[in-house]
Amino acid sequence: MHKKIFLFDFDGTIVTEDILDVVCDIVGKKEESRLINEKVRNEELKGLEPLCDRINFLKGVSYQQIKEKLSKGTYLRKGIIELFDYLKKNNFITILSSGNITPVLKFYQELLNIDYIFGTNPKMNGELIEQIDISDFSSKDFKYDACLNVIDKLKVDKSNIYGIGDSIVDKKMLSLAGHKFAVNPKGGLEEFVDIVIKDDISDIIKYI
Repeated sequence: MHKKIFLFDFDGTIVTEDILDVVCDIVGKKEESRLINEKVRNEELKGLEPLCDRINFLKGVSYQQIKEKLSKGTYLRKGIIELFDYLKKNNFITILSSGNITPVLKFYQELLNIDYIFGTNPKMNGELIEQIDISDFSSKDFKYDACLNVIDKLKVDKSNIYGIGDSIVDKKMLSLAGHKFAVNPKGGLEEFVDIVIKDDISDIIKYI
């Protein structure tokens, strides 16, 4: 049996809100985080500096605070549980790659039984977030690089790779997939993908 991979963006794809914005609400910085992110999605801001700025709002926040915040509402997109159930039953390897912080992604990895997660790792002081800067990233294309490493390791052909995102910043990661999807796309991503999904992400199942 050929191995099959499904690549997922996180914010706006698996979840309907940007969860880094949600977590920044712990320190009263949700709106500041949202405005920075909006400019990134519209390509008004580029590079890793905007992501660093948003993560650094969280200095002094603990992993326990993050878990408590997310436990109040999972923010999952409609149909995501059904989609992951289908993928698991059909032996897909699932990969979640995001600029969001690893403690957030771990929460959803456990919730959805995701095989691989790749996120941003801020410096920690025990369980408290310290800070992050550009030198902490392996490259500006770390989302792409992380997925490519797994694909190469597992030797999966592009025709057996599926991927989904929601904004133009997901374009490079999706270039690894032979089957490209977008959910409620922004920034022109719809011009790059094969199929656009509206709201209920389980609609993808009929195209697999």
